[in-house]
Amino acid sequence: MAGQRCADETGGAAPVIRKAVHLLTALSALGLLGCGDTTEATHTLVFISPHRDEIRYEAERGFQRWLQRQPGWEQVRVQFVWRDLGGGTSQIIRYLHAQYQANPSSCGIDILWGGGTDIYLDLKHKGLLEACPLPQEVLDFLGPGEFQGIELRDPEGYWYGCMLTTLGIFYHEGVLQRLGLHHWQPQRWWDLTDERLAGHISAGDPRMSGSVHLLYEWILQVYGWDRGMELLLRLGANARVFGRSSDSVSRDVVLGKVACTGTLDFYALTAMAREREQVRRGWAKQTELRLVFPPGETILNPDSIAILKGAPHYALARQFVIWSLSEVGQQTWMLEPLPDGSAAGQVSQPSDRGAAAIQQEAAFHRQRYPGAPERYRICRLSIAASLYDPQRYPPQVRSVPLNPFAMLRPAESGQLRRYDNRLAEARRRALDDLLGAWILDSHPLLRAAWEAVRQFPQAQRADLEKELFAPPCSEAELLAWRAELAEPRRRLKRVADWLRQARDRYTRIYQAARQRTLRG
Repeated sequence: MAGQRCADETGGAAPVIRKAVHLLTALSALGLLGCGDTTEATHTLVFISPHRDEIRYEAERGFQRWLQRQPGWEQVRVQFVWRDLGGGTSQIIRYLHAQYQANPSSCGIDILWGGGTDIYLDLKHKGLLEACPLPQEVLDFLGPGEFQGIELRDPEGYWYGCMLTTLGIFYHEGVLQRLGLHHWQPQRWWDLTDERLAGHISAGDPRMSGSVHLLYEWILQVYGWDRGMELLLRLGANARVFGRSSDSVSRDVVLGKVACTGTLDFYALTAMAREREQVRRGWAKQTELRLVFPPGETILNPDSIAILKGAPHYALARQFVIWSLSEVGQQTWMLEPLPDGSAAGQVSQPSDRGAAAIQQEAAFHRQRYPGAPERYRICRLSIAASLYDPQRYPPQVRSVPLNPFAMLRPAESGQLRRYDNRLAEARRRALDDLLGAWILDSHPLLRAAWEAVRQFPQAQRADLEKELFAPPCSEAELLAWRAELAEPRRRLKRVADWLRQARDRYTRIYQAARQRTLRG
């Protein structure tokens, strides 16, 4: 394959030369230079992505349909290869860095897809992304590259926001009622620290999940370092368990194991859509899952896509990026599936309808919305504002009831909070190590200390509570430790010191609380 040869031959070329060669590669693959071969053939495309199976399923089918309508690609069949590491974005980052250390010219993967934005800033800074120019019609469809100061794509075309992500509080109304909280619901992130929720909160591990890291980083940016770190320590003390993935964290709410969690919008929206379907079918009496976006504390952040340095199938990878950002591709993420009556996660048709009528409706739906998913309701927010136009896309054809471009509200100060991607990228690894040592790896002691302190009235425990939830270090100190944490041996020592300090603090406070109890 011409694209394969060109990519291999330029693995060590300078960036400017590599861009030119990739352009020639794309033209060759389209047959515009006379050396392309797009007769009946199977071409491989290799991904690394935290996206769930439903998104992969619809992406494979949607891209293949679209590709067959592109000049020069009509006879190409794509073999999709997904490098599954069994974890989230954090593990993907470590894997990519290890692969490029072993072979600086290529990691053998074409596309990185998903995981927010800050990891893309880091990879671009390290020269590990390829520029991917888009056709002007796609850029026109996407609109401005920023919204309210939020960067939606790289100005130089190295990465693009493919979907939008928001964070909200996902809760189970039935569990709250069983806890006696009949007329209470969480409204702000601080509400997750309510001691009445102790043991009934689900949380995740930022070292394993990029979306969990995003939540914790956002809380620190919203509340400031000292107050935000206190919130995270209190959240950890209230947590029943820490899941390895953001999906498992949300699942605990769905199953009624916990009352609340912080989560990405699509996990909650997908679960709520399934619950509504269960009620419609008579399998459940009522809906109990709820999602709230804290006013003035809501984030809007792109979930991005990029071509990796030395991509072995650059030309095909570029076509996938173009499709994912086109109107057809964007329809896949947020429209209802085809109305065929059997799709998983969609609203089924009444049983008395004939197969012919259903097929006719599906054909009409496909003609009007060529990017609509075949089987699964994806419930992801489009990066393009035009897909929220109710005239073109009425609510009944959309799987997402939100318009993120309209939902952002200023904080009480009147200022709209913006996620600082560059600050997040600068301290990502250091913050994950800090939270891992002080909250997750010492969780049993933290939870026991909080339980002991809660036995006292507020006035009698104020000093212990203040010490228990004091920030373990300042923001400046954490940033100063970044270089130290980049060296493996020094990192192990620093993390071990943090873990020892955390356990010493929690043990000391637990013992002090027990002594007060014994004194009566």
